[in-house]
Amino acid sequence: MNRQSLVINKNKLIIAISIPLLELIIGGTVVNLIPSMFGKILFTDLIFFIGFLVAILLYKDVLKRDWPRFKQHLWRNLIFAVLGVVAAHLLISITRSGLNLFLSASLSPETLLSFAVSAPALGFLGSLTALMAPFTEEIIFRHALFYQWRNRGLTTWLMFILSSVLFGLVHWNNFNGDLLQMIPYMFVGAGFALIYYKSQNIWQNIMTHFFFDFIQVLGAGVVLIVSLLR
Repeated sequence: MNRQSLVINKNKLIIAISIPLLELIIGGTVVNLIPSMFGKILFTDLIFFIGFLVAILLYKDVLKRDWPRFKQHLWRNLIFAVLGVVAAHLLISITRSGLNLFLSASLSPETLLSFAVSAPALGFLGSLTALMAPFTEEIIFRHALFYQWRNRGLTTWLMFILSSVLFGLVHWNNFNGDLLQMIPYMFVGAGFALIYYKSQNIWQNIMTHFFFDFIQVLGAGVVLIVSLLR
């Protein structure tokens, strides 16, 4: 483990934190003012795309630094990413079961979008945000809010907890503010943080998160194809 502490750029950190905050605010207010569902989805995709670009530009040095090492053992790392997805889904299942047991809560399956979409084509279009989220969220929650704080003693693990909790809360619009639905994602956030801490490579997290989210995109695509064949 590299014992050298990273220098934290406060300006970049502030901008990074503002990305999910603005997405939450806009997603919960402005989007609701758009009358058509198609318009809502296009606007949401645009907002997520802007956040995606800003996050990459902010920490492109981290992405460039870690990519050669990830690519050097590409297939091994991709296998680890798939195993990470399996572990994440098991963690969600276990956490939900625990919440159901101790809180008598009825937890429904995770929402694929931040609003209900009935038409399969719109559902597939809306789920495209899931292809951008792994980059944006891993850069912000795992790097900016956790990994760059490593080797700082207690502060490191306080940021570990904070980044995990915030990762769960960023799904606020997905679950209409239902905190119980977000708790499993806080645990997933902690799991992703440990992956980064162990691998020391942001691309390991991005690919694990990408495969995790790709499952929902694949599901939306299958529904779309089935609907077109009818």
